[in-house]
Amino acid sequence: MVEHAEEQAPEQARCGFRKCREPLPPPGPRGGRPYEFCPDRTWPGGKSCKQLAAAEQALREALGDEGVPSAALTDAGQAFDQAASALTVPLRTLSNALDAVTAHLRDEIAAAVGQADAAHEAAAEADRQRDAALSRAAEAEAAAEAAKEAARTAQQAELLATATAEEAIEARTAAQLAQAKAESATAVITQRAKEVTEEADEQRARADKLAATLAARGEELATRTAERDAARTALAESDERRKTWERLLETQKRELTAEVDAVREQLRALDARYQEALTERTAHETASRAQLADVQAELTATRGQLAAAQQQITESLVSRDQAARTLALIRHRALAATEEPSTALRQDLLTILLGDGETAPKSPE
Repeated sequence: MVEHAEEQAPEQARCGFRKCREPLPPPGPRGGRPYEFCPDRTWPGGKSCKQLAAAEQALREALGDEGVPSAALTDAGQAFDQAASALTVPLRTLSNALDAVTAHLRDEIAAAVGQADAAHEAAAEADRQRDAALSRAAEAEAAAEAAKEAARTAQQAELLATATAEEAIEARTAAQLAQAKAESATAVITQRAKEVTEEADEQRARADKLAATLAARGEELATRTAERDAARTALAESDERRKTWERLLETQKRELTAEVDAVREQLRALDARYQEALTERTAHETASRAQLADVQAELTATRGQLAAAQQQITESLVSRDQAARTLALIRHRALAATEEPSTALRQDLLTILLGDGETAPKSPE
């Protein structure tokens, strides 16, 4: 029974304004006529639901169409949407092109700066290597001069040793001659000793003296011989040292020549790399300028499209403003004529829409 009673309960009344449709309050405790519109709700402009519903009804009767807004407003809205859509595509294309150009230019500038830094570093490294090579060459020249000086010193020592050896040889020859003379004198004295005793004593004394002299000469000869041998040894050592210095000098000369050649080759390679980097940088700059010119041309074309789109938007805005003014005038007239007969309102609305009071059809009196 309860469910059947609920099914039979009437549905709650709602506001008669099409855009409101809020539930209506029940009549007061004393009863009375039920509400058709919201009694307390107001819309922007201070209009009530009843006034807006009357204006909507008058507009519908004037236009002879069930739908609001009118076809003119619909066309204006569609034109505005089309113009906005047409403008969105060029603007998006322009934004993407500008982003791409900006990113590309940043990459090109970063690459050019990196290449320039690398070239500067390579040039600085080449300068350092060249300075080091020049320093090593100067040291090698100094070492060569020192070796030449040592060779000259060794030659002087060799000449001195040769002179000493020659003096020793001469001294030995003199000693041998003195020894021969002494031996000859001793033989004569021995023969004459048999004959003359006095002469023998004198000759014996002289022989002893000569023997002592001979012994001294022998010792001197031995000393000279030792000095000669030492001089020869020193000469051989000096000659060996000279040859060693010459070999070292030749080895250092070959090494320094190889290093200088390597440094020159490195300098040539670095110069070639620098020229190549400079050429690549010039090519990159030329390509960047060409791309910038292309982008500027695209930007000019896009600006033309943007100007055309802006012209379309301006025309659409003019149409929209005209339609808005027409709608505002219609709405104002409809709201003002809420209490007037619908025939006069229809005549006024047709006059407003047609824009010419003389050509508008007159309603029968």
